[in-house]
Amino acid sequence: MEYAVRLGARDDAFEVRRRVFMEEQGYENEFDGIDDDAACLHLTAYADGELAGCARVFPEPLERAQAPEAPQSPASPFDDGVAPDAIYLLGRVAVLPKYRGRGIASLLVKASDEAARDAGAEVCKLHAQQYVRDLYAKLGYVQISDVDYEDEGQPHLWMAKRLS
Repeated sequence: MEYAVRLGARDDAFEVRRRVFMEEQGYENEFDGIDDDAACLHLTAYADGELAGCARVFPEPLERAQAPEAPQSPASPFDDGVAPDAIYLLGRVAVLPKYRGRGIASLLVKASDEAARDAGAEVCKLHAQQYVRDLYAKLGYVQISDVDYEDEGQPHLWMAKRLS
């Protein structure tokens, strides 16, 4: 099977998010103003040309401006000397059920890290669902918080990684 990641296929990313987060996991507030900002990078993965997964990454100050009620990321050991606009947030990583267990989430995270680095990021943080902590740890992310339930009651934790 041949895998590819594309940048900018927002409608495809929305389709994956709708199916995984809303239909499968029961989230209600899946979309927000961050999605519409030009600084928000939407990535999509394809398996043999068929839509398989998605992710998004954006500068953290964008979240403060668009969604001030969102949980603030905690400080990390990687933040020292890094400008606020060089700290990016990775999220909405999702893979359709048919394609899980094939490394597509890892492919999306690696591509998101690269896209963020290309956009000027030095640090990337994420507020991951607790059950996927090990996936991010294998990709170099370090846990920087205790588990919380701020995202629609689901157990989440903050992780971070130095990109530069």
